[in-house]
Amino acid sequence: MTDTYQDIEIRGITRRFGLNMLKSSKVASLYRTNAVIQVQTSAGVYALKPFFRSDLLHSSTVKQMSAAARYVRLLMSSGYRYMPEWLPARSGALWILSRGRPFYLTEWIPGRGLETTGDFEQLGMALAALHTTPTGINSGNQSPTYEKIRLWKNHDRLARKHMPRSFKGGNRRKVCKHGEACSALSDRAWTSLANPDIVQLMKNEMMHPSLIHGDVTSPNVIVSEDGRLFMIDWDRIRIGSTYIDTANAIMNTTQFNPDFIQSLLKGYEAGRPLIQAERKLIAALYGLPREAWSAYRFPGRPKSRELLRLTKQTWPQRVKAMELLAAWSNS
Repeated sequence: MTDTYQDIEIRGITRRFGLNMLKSSKVASLYRTNAVIQVQTSAGVYALKPFFRSDLLHSSTVKQMSAAARYVRLLMSSGYRYMPEWLPARSGALWILSRGRPFYLTEWIPGRGLETTGDFEQLGMALAALHTTPTGINSGNQSPTYEKIRLWKNHDRLARKHMPRSFKGGNRRKVCKHGEACSALSDRAWTSLANPDIVQLMKNEMMHPSLIHGDVTSPNVIVSEDGRLFMIDWDRIRIGSTYIDTANAIMNTTQFNPDFIQSLLKGYEAGRPLIQAERKLIAALYGLPREAWSAYRFPGRPKSRELLRLTKQTWPQRVKAMELLAAWSNS
């Protein structure tokens, strides 16, 4: 199925949620032309979201949507306040199927992006509230953090293997020199992650399955006109590693700004205080140069060249951010 939706289809989908569409407009994201559809109805303005399957999860699109809806219902029943309201369809379900594609409908949140330290403090609080929401799920048999680390170690190994032959001439010398610095960061992180306290922490994680957003990026956070923060695009909600979710949120929203990083952490620990091993785990995860691994493994892709350019351009800020997190983890 293509990602092109005609008004007649959008109107039909909207009716299945009990609403009469007056007008619709497609809104693009960084990766998709029709990431979300703004639907104006007689009852108000809503966001109609086509659900996209994650290739990282080994299950069908419908199974992934069903799981996401189940977790969203759990958040709704828990009174979670950092998420737009989801509207049930006439069937009572939180999503419908049209031409093989799941769709869900939420309230439309007009507002702005993250701008102030107060915004980032709110984001930290939103993450902490999500990560501490009781799931009622029995303990699993594996640590989501450990499983991801095992995968990333393989990515690091492949990146180092391909790095010397990925580029030619002067670019090769520059990339290898930069790659050595990235490898040093990786080695430092792997050493930290092998700490017995952190290993025990990951074992304990199996006993407390937690919800994560899975895609906390700047475009997925909106501050409404009344100053309330919302996280949107819940396609990747699942049981997972709260430590990786937090480290990714810092990486993907703060632009290495030390004030923003400190505010996010302050808000997070206001709702979920962290012991020192947890702080060290988040700091180590943040320090892994995952973008560089991807670029070295697939040097022919335009995205790889862009990733390397951004890594080089932001290197000083990244190092300072890692130093800040190291100091925080030792405090």
